[in-house]
Amino acid sequence: MKSSTHHLDPSTKLVSTENLWSFRVPLLVTALLLSSGCIHLALFGILGASWHGPLSLRKPALFGISGGLTTFSLAWLMTKLEPRWLDRKLINWLSFALLIEVGLITLQYWRGVASHFNRSTLLDGAIEFTMLILILFATGCIFYLSWRTFRLRTIDPAMAIAIRGGMWLLALSCLLGIATSVIGEASLAMGGTTELWGKAGVIKFPHGVALHAIQWLPMLAWICRRVGLSHSVRVMQSALIAQIMFLVYSLWQTGSGRDRLDFDSVGGSILAITILFVLYPAFELIRVLLSSSEHKSA
Repeated sequence: MKSSTHHLDPSTKLVSTENLWSFRVPLLVTALLLSSGCIHLALFGILGASWHGPLSLRKPALFGISGGLTTFSLAWLMTKLEPRWLDRKLINWLSFALLIEVGLITLQYWRGVASHFNRSTLLDGAIEFTMLILILFATGCIFYLSWRTFRLRTIDPAMAIAIRGGMWLLALSCLLGIATSVIGEASLAMGGTTELWGKAGVIKFPHGVALHAIQWLPMLAWICRRVGLSHSVRVMQSALIAQIMFLVYSLWQTGSGRDRLDFDSVGGSILAITILFVLYPAFELIRVLLSSSEHKSA
């Protein structure tokens, strides 16, 4: 009789615990980053400080909140992937990389100096170089995890679309962030600013547009499941296309040197297509909620 025992490849060995709350390190980092971001956001409200410029409270506030949300989403993602033996170490290292990066940005704010494009002293140069290494490491990890989303555990198809789309958009956002730094350096060398491309194109606009799809797309998929939407796959496909089209719009606006809402005929057409793809999920959710309300009152 042949044995039915299956030998697992070490690279695909299951970790012992796979629920979200078992990932203590990224959850702790999430709490630290969100707390830091919210504290700095509160300070902005209390002090009435400026929201713009390289020395504003915007950076420690937004990087803290954004980094915290991203860390939590990546920890949650680990519960949806087919587990491998290195997963826990990978997410821990990635969490520490994000924590240190945001910590250095916050440190520079409290030192009263710019956190980016600042090599005026040896210390400032070392901090910027360290942040670059951390960003490259995080980007590599995120691309690896994005590739892993093609092998998800058994989940509903709508959530699979949300996870894959959100992660690849996050990976693209990381590349756009790196491109933002390269373009900013080139602009500085030519006597320009690090914020604008051309007359009024906001260089960081595309990076910000793609960054948090990994939060709102899975949230929408979860809502579709909760309300019992029968064709949630079509809704998620439409939502993902809307997100991609909005990214195209942001790239067009920045590349043509226009502000976010100063669109020409091409930009306006792209934005109109984006809105059309947003309307379908919105209409379907409203329809299901109204139908549910009518059944309850009947």
